[in-house]
Amino acid sequence: MKTVISVLTAHFLVLSAFIWLASPACADSGSDYKAGSDFAKQVQGNGLNSLKNFSGEQNLPGYTANPNQTKYYGGVTASGDSSLKSDSALEFSQGDTGKAVTESFTNRPPDQISQDAPFIQAAKDTESRADSIVGDTGQPCTAQVVNRSEFTNHTCERDLQVENFCTREATLKDNATTQKVNRTYQQVVTLNYARSTRQWSGNLTIPTNGRLLNASVDGEPLVIPWIEECDSEGKVRDSCKSAVSESLTLFERTFPIDVISWPRSESMCSGGQNTHCTKYTYDGKGKIHQSFGVDKAVTAGQNFSVSKTSRTVSSASQKPVQVTVTLVMEETETVYAPEVVWVESCPFSKDEGKKTGEECISPGGTRTITLGGRDYSFTEACWKYKDTWLTQPADNGSCESLMKNTACTLSSRQCAFSSEEGTCLHEYATYSCETRTSGKQMICGGDVFCLDGECDKATSGKSNDFGQAVSELAALAAAGKDVAALAAAGKDVAALNGVDVRAFTGKAKFCKKFAAGFSNCCKDSGWGQDVGLARCSSEEKALAKAKKDKLTVSIGEFCSKKVLGICLEKKRSYCQFDSKLAQIVQQQGRNGQLHIGFGGASSPDCRGITVEELQRIDFNMLDFTNFMDDLMKNQKIPENDVLTNKTKERIKEIMSQQSAQ
Repeated sequence: MKTVISVLTAHFLVLSAFIWLASPACADSGSDYKAGSDFAKQVQGNGLNSLKNFSGEQNLPGYTANPNQTKYYGGVTASGDSSLKSDSALEFSQGDTGKAVTESFTNRPPDQISQDAPFIQAAKDTESRADSIVGDTGQPCTAQVVNRSEFTNHTCERDLQVENFCTREATLKDNATTQKVNRTYQQVVTLNYARSTRQWSGNLTIPTNGRLLNASVDGEPLVIPWIEECDSEGKVRDSCKSAVSESLTLFERTFPIDVISWPRSESMCSGGQNTHCTKYTYDGKGKIHQSFGVDKAVTAGQNFSVSKTSRTVSSASQKPVQVTVTLVMEETETVYAPEVVWVESCPFSKDEGKKTGEECISPGGTRTITLGGRDYSFTEACWKYKDTWLTQPADNGSCESLMKNTACTLSSRQCAFSSEEGTCLHEYATYSCETRTSGKQMICGGDVFCLDGECDKATSGKSNDFGQAVSELAALAAAGKDVAALAAAGKDVAALNGVDVRAFTGKAKFCKKFAAGFSNCCKDSGWGQDVGLARCSSEEKALAKAKKDKLTVSIGEFCSKKVLGICLEKKRSYCQFDSKLAQIVQQQGRNGQLHIGFGGASSPDCRGITVEELQRIDFNMLDFTNFMDDLMKNQKIPENDVLTNKTKERIKEIMSQQSAQ
């Protein structure tokens, strides 16, 4: 009791002395503060430098890097207190210190101090008049607000909206078909006499392409030249008949010419019979009407010889003769039925998306096509369309919160992976986010007083980020835990090289995107609204949750099922990790800093990071925002009443344990 009173009395005397000395001390307070401020600026940073170069072995007697108390630390992910409570209870009940505390609680009743005591009342009166005592005695002060902006970069990933285009063009199609038809052609062929061959000959010209089926030749009358064997008047002798022989040759076939009238001679006498007589000779007449089959392929313009031959030819008759040749030909005829045909060109399967619009890129009008010498005209409102198809809707993914944050601005973007056609499907986006620090300071004369502690941070520009430091330590601790797991598995870690010892190992995961319809089991959001997601497996739903928890790294997309060249099912691949720390170190450290990829879309490489690679990663450059968000959400600071009650319960529990002994 006396001890408590003496402490309070001393406290009162110090406060009274401060109040009494306040007035004369004000005159020197400015110079004293300046001296203190100059000294603080001089030693600023020395503490941090000392900590950086601090060596426990050299400065602390009995220092050890592995004290016995390390057994109470189970790592950042450990649950429970590793027997800390039980050991502390034992020490409190059996140790000298614990016994002394327990004895004081048990044997010494609490001292009661009256709030009406004179020295308490005097102290409260002095406290209430502190402003009137020390106020308005120094230099005038001005309040000021100091603002500072700090920018941090945050990387996220998201699906891009992918649009593809098809074209529909109207073309005029002739729809030509062929058929066999028989047509008849006639041609008059003039046969001229050639003395060298002693024949009448001419050429037959084929009028068109086709197959010559039949031919016929007609000539009437045809000249039969007079010969001496027919030198008889009024009577045809047998010698004349045997001497006359007429024929016609066509397509290498020879046919006889029938005689209509035989050649003959006649004498005219002016002085009586056989007196002053003149002899006249007359040619005979012949005819031919011959048909025959040919069956020969011929072409237009092709010539064939036609010739008439007499057995004996006198020099008296050399007049040209004419015959008519009739040809029956089988021809291939083209028949046209023109129409407008729409031709569509799409560089992708339309089953993968939805049509969102169309645009006419070739205006309508009338077009004409000429076929077989005939004009056909067609009119269309538009001759060519460009159709827009949405093959992948945009999904903000892990960028959702950054996009909604008005303090964040997109600073860069990089394609994560593309389709087989080269279109970017997924990208990494980097946002620059501004954090404004505002602090209140009081300027008194030439000195600045920080009222809330924030103005120092705003002025110096240094953010002693406890969260970043904790995140880096937690990452290293997690890496050590992976190495410890190797030892627990029976492997000699010391004997392994740096390549075999790895931390933050992940697992390859896949999800499906069905081309038919619009079902997407790889969606990053909207799982509660899309009915098509009922086709997704439990593994895919678990992957979706891991993506929502930011435990994955996207690798790529590939066609997993193709029929007749058409992709029916696509898959996306991911590396899934056990913690956000592992995902951050893998994506930003391994891939972002060391530029070590995660393999191909169909065969992801989710291996752990080697010790050598960990040493090359600059942890200060890693963005631990996702981890720190969880850290801040999970921290729980109890209220004062809760702390008091827990303390009382704990003391009561210890006292009960001691009484039981």
